[in-house]
Amino acid sequence: MTFSKKFIKRLGVGALCGLINGFLGAGGGIIATYYLSHALEDEQKTKNGVFANAVATMMPVSLCSIVLYVLSGHIKLDNTLWGLIPPGVIGGTIGAFLLTRLKFDIVKAIFAILVVVSGIMMIFKAG
Repeated sequence: MTFSKKFIKRLGVGALCGLINGFLGAGGGIIATYYLSHALEDEQKTKNGVFANAVATMMPVSLCSIVLYVLSGHIKLDNTLWGLIPPGVIGGTIGAFLLTRLKFDIVKAIFAILVVVSGIMMIFKAG
């Protein structure tokens, strides 16, 4: 594939990741993970680079969404939100540590199970 085709494909995938993440608050990372699992070099795939690169991709996308949600009044900066952030940072740190130590196939399986279980929960737990 030529450089220009790869570049256009990346623009499209990036825009889709941002659209889904901004619209649903999640999901863009799933698209990024799937795309990166095919686009990254084999060396990065074997070192769980797919998931690490997906996080790196989604962080600025999420920050942009957060700013827009705060400006539009959809995020209330109260104790509920602040009660989730510190444990989330700790969990993210532990997760990044585990990512560097688990085999890629195990991480892929955990990711797939999480996506399936989340989808089932969303279907059956309306409201």
